[in-house]
Amino acid sequence: MGMYHSTYFAYGLHIPVDGPAWAETDRIDSELAKLKDRCPDVGHLSAGHYDDDMVFLVTKTDEVRLGSYGRANLATDEERAAWNLQLAHAVVALGYDELPDLAEPGWLCIPDLS
Repeated sequence: MGMYHSTYFAYGLHIPVDGPAWAETDRIDSELAKLKDRCPDVGHLSAGHYDDDMVFLVTKTDEVRLGSYGRANLATDEERAAWNLQLAHAVVALGYDELPDLAEPGWLCIPDLS
């Protein structure tokens, strides 16, 4: 079995979940399909350490391949404002607004090992 390393720059926020990431991302897929008119740019990313992935709600995601580099600040103020509004709608619709210490959206650097 081989290991695959990747890194992502993503605009969004980390969603702490109990249980496996895949179960939560299945639920997110189902709920986001109902929100496409209000949250057209919102999706999810699950990444992390092998079999212990974390869940992220994201709008813009770029993979940074091993041996290369990327830049995370390629959005205008207007784009970030629109993404923040969409993420806020998604957070409420998905029930994450009740989570303690939910961070504000921002640029994230997310390493992944699978």
